[in-house]
Amino acid sequence: MDEWISATRCWSPSPSPDGTAIAFVWDGDGRPQVRLHRRATGEEWSLDTGDDLVSTVRWSPDGAWLAIETAPDGGERTNVAIVRPDGSDLRPVRGVGDADRGAVTLDRFTHTGSVLAITESDVETTTAWLVDADTGQRQRVGSGHALQILDVSRDRRRVLLRRGRRGSRHVGIVDLDGTEGWHEIDSNRGPGGPPGAVEHSVAITWNSSVVAGRFCPDGTQMYLLTDGGRERAALVRVDVATDARPMTPEVLAERTDADLERFALTEDASLAALVWNVEGRSEVDLLDIAAGKCSSYAPPGDVVTHAVFSHDSDSLVMGIQSPDVPAAVWCHELSSDTTALICPQEEPRWSPGQLVHPTLEVVATPDGLRLPGWLYRPRGHAGPLPTVIFLHGGPEAQERPVFTPLYQHILARGIAVYAANVRGSSGFGRSFVNADNGAGRFAAIRDVATCVEHLVDSGVADPDRVGVMGRSYGGYLTLAALVNHPELFAVGIDVCGMADFETFFARTEPWIADAAVGEYGHPIHDRNLLRELSPVHRMEHLRAPLLVVHGKWDTNVPVHEAELAVHGAKAAGVPFRYLLFDDEGHEIQRTENRVRFIHECVDWLSEHFGLDERADAG
Repeated sequence: MDEWISATRCWSPSPSPDGTAIAFVWDGDGRPQVRLHRRATGEEWSLDTGDDLVSTVRWSPDGAWLAIETAPDGGERTNVAIVRPDGSDLRPVRGVGDADRGAVTLDRFTHTGSVLAITESDVETTTAWLVDADTGQRQRVGSGHALQILDVSRDRRRVLLRRGRRGSRHVGIVDLDGTEGWHEIDSNRGPGGPPGAVEHSVAITWNSSVVAGRFCPDGTQMYLLTDGGRERAALVRVDVATDARPMTPEVLAERTDADLERFALTEDASLAALVWNVEGRSEVDLLDIAAGKCSSYAPPGDVVTHAVFSHDSDSLVMGIQSPDVPAAVWCHELSSDTTALICPQEEPRWSPGQLVHPTLEVVATPDGLRLPGWLYRPRGHAGPLPTVIFLHGGPEAQERPVFTPLYQHILARGIAVYAANVRGSSGFGRSFVNADNGAGRFAAIRDVATCVEHLVDSGVADPDRVGVMGRSYGGYLTLAALVNHPELFAVGIDVCGMADFETFFARTEPWIADAAVGEYGHPIHDRNLLRELSPVHRMEHLRAPLLVVHGKWDTNVPVHEAELAVHGAKAAGVPFRYLLFDDEGHEIQRTENRVRFIHECVDWLSEHFGLDERADAG
């Protein structure tokens, strides 16, 4: 069954400007790297960009460069580099920050040439830059907290800049004056504009929770994916031709039953691909913007993770996953209405129907919320079953029906999996994602217990053999559930979770801490709340055996949090194990490490559920 774990994954597709090739990230050799696919022949080859793990690749509009975002050892201090498509001239891209103190994020290329938009985060602030890949010349766009360049106008005189902590982000337009340079947006003022901006600035702000944005070709309008003023994220258009107030958004596409998760625009902005999140599965519409008409497109998989149009607007290149199909790159030709698989090229090494598909299982909370999650039942096993609740990271993330070898290996041991979406998860509207903020986190912890009670009452779970596990925020929630509801759980697995909010805020990267304040609370002003929410102060209540997993180079949730959990388990007198990966960060990226991780987790669950480790159903 290790072929499930080592199956090749492909993501972050970027078509070449001339349409002859597609670049993407590929892990067929055991670690993520850049791969290119020639469309006419199907020929593929990899580029040597060094030992750092690649997460993203983008092709420059002139075809001269590929930009990549990499992470040394999978950590949070990411770098950006450029390389020629033939693999030559690899070089780093930075503004003027200290390489040892921060992270560089790849935002996008401008629409022509080889000018690259990046943001640099360090101890004090985040700075947005435009960098010319050919000359290395840099232009500073602005600085502040949690910045991202969403787009640059075709004439390179206007920049669409997003700023703000997660869950509360607003967008501004920074205009370039030929003599004064770039002018910043000052986020201290509301929708009326920035009081502290540089003189002669014509920056405009429009407050909302904005995810993505694009200019129209002449720069007079912008398209935004936002939930500003509404419950569900939608596509809106705003006239930005003048500095007139107020700027009233025009809704181009919205649904009452789904969030707009992402959108792609053709270069002439005549057509938009809209990817809707419908309780976890993706639905795709093609919107003729001028006519205001939509046509549906059925993607060849359950979840669309990326979408981008080719330069000639005839191809929609997508990243897609399903429970039995790893992350793959597909290309849909609009002119011929055909869709073809680009990568991976090899056939799956498992038989059709071998992997389990989940069903949507909705849990009702005592306060009236609806928690949609995905229930995986092992084949050939009648309930009540040993069951593990899996909790995703984020918290603003979502459990979806995607390829998850961990679940399939757990199922093969006769253990059911409930992949939960407790309050705070994304994909179910603005109120739901904000329902766990601050003191609302107590209710999110209670949601985990409610999921257990539902599964037991419905006959799915054996009440004496229920486990809980999760990673990142899900690891925190795992620890919190174990110490607040110890009577419910027979076993737990914490993967890179926070044990103490005080030490998390003190030791995580400064830009991560800043972004987390609106979600968890302020480390000083909300100190008492954060202390009460921190599992480390209740570890004496721990009763379940605990496996703690972490990456040595994790600077998002530093390894100190794992050490606190291990110390607490030891003090509580429960069986524990500590699995530390010396060459991983916040994600377990290398294939050999993923194999070990999954086997260790499944063996730990099997041991404490009293199962025969050799009794694999697969």
